[in-house]
This record gives sequence, structure tokens and C-alpha cells, in this order.
Amino acid sequence: MKVILLNAGIGKRLAPITNKIPKCLVRIKDDVTILDNQIKNLLKFNLESFIILTGPFEEQIRNHMKKYYPSTQVQYINNPMYNKTNYIYSIHLAKKLINENVLITHGDLIFSEKLIAKLVESDDENCVLVNKEIPPPVKDFKAMILNDRIYNIGVNLTGPQVVFLAPFYKVSKKFIFNWLKQIEIFVNHNKVRQYAEDALNEILDKEILKACYFNEFCTEVDDHDDLQLVRKYFENKH
Repeated sequence: MKVILLNAGIGKRLAPITNKIPKCLVRIKDDVTILDNQIKNLLKFNLESFIILTGPFEEQIRNHMKKYYPSTQVQYINNPMYNKTNYIYSIHLAKKLINENVLITHGDLIFSEKLIAKLVESDDENCVLVNKEIPPPVKDFKAMILNDRIYNIGVNLTGPQVVFLAPFYKVSKKFIFNWLKQIEIFVNHNKVRQYAEDALNEILDKEILKACYFNEFCTEVDDHDDLQLVRKYFENKH
């Protein structure tokens, strides 16, 4: 199983920190970066094969991986249009490398090994992390759920069946193949600024995506408030 890390964004809401480094190399505690938190936890499950989608500062990510995780197998796909497109286009560029079951996560997501275990050990072939115990955050992804099945994903969803979704997916080869086909349709229609989840929504009536429930700390680091929250979380953890 390969792991796809979406790291092609410019991280403008974390400027000026991200003016000279990629968002995934922002430090969240001592000498630990967002990328370190992800890789170290994934390696605990012998997940050592990665596709890293990059935008600006790819060389810094390559050097970091080479220095700290030399035993991992990493394929890099650079999105030269990172400042004009969303990660839907980055995934499209990587489609020829994606030919097996995969884990896909946004490159700014903070998660623990417990959450990886929930996904990897789930009996559901296709699932994504969902937390129904907290109010859905305004700026983050949400899912519309019925009987533990996800029918719609987006940032602006509202309603009683809407819950917080952390964008960390486990999907089968067949599922990702159909998602990639839909992404290609979006790209061919120049819908390259939309979310990959917009393309995903087009197949959720046919493909079954189940909720993998969690109630642990998990958040995307979008802005300085998020970064402060994450740093405080790790400070209090010790």
C-alpha cells in the first residue's frame, strides 16, 4: 500500500513562515515538523512507500526525506502550476504512479498513530476519518453521512447529518481508479482550482465510502491560529 502526501500548496495563510519553506516543514514542536509527525507515525505501520506531491521548495522536502528517512521509497511529482491550481491537478499529474490500494492525506494534517491504526485495521475497504463528537469546524472539510456511508464532502456543508471530516483516506485500487477518472474529467474542463473532493462527490452514489470514526486530536494546519493550537497541544502532551 502506497501513501500519497499532498504537499503542493503554497501555504499562504502561514506566511511569512512559508515564504521560504514548504508548509510541511513548519515546526510544530522542538525539531519536529508536520512532515515528521506524519512520516514517523506511518513508519510504525511499515508504510514505507510514498508518493509526495510537491509545489514550491521541492528540493527542501527531498533533502529532508533523504536526511531523516533514507530507507523510505519516495516518488516525487512536482506541480509546476502550484500557484494556479489546487491539489486536484497535482493528483492528476501523479495518476500513472497510482496503481494499488492507497492512503491519501493532506500534507498539513496532524494525526496520531491511533488514527492510522483505525484506517488500516478497518474492515471497510474504502473509508475516511470522521469525528461526529465535535461541532463541525467552519473552515474545514465536512461530510454528509447516512448509515455510516458518506454521500457528500465539502467545506460549506450544513445540516444535521453533517460532521467533521479529516482528509485522510484509505481507498482500494478500484476506488482510486474511478476517482482519478473523475479528476481527469474535471481537469479536461479546466476545473483545476476545485478540490479533489469535488470530483470524488461525483462517484459517491456508486462507490461506497464509509466513515471511520475517531475522537482524538486531529487538525489541519491552515493558518497561524491552527499552528498555535497544535504547538500548545504538543506542549501539554509532555
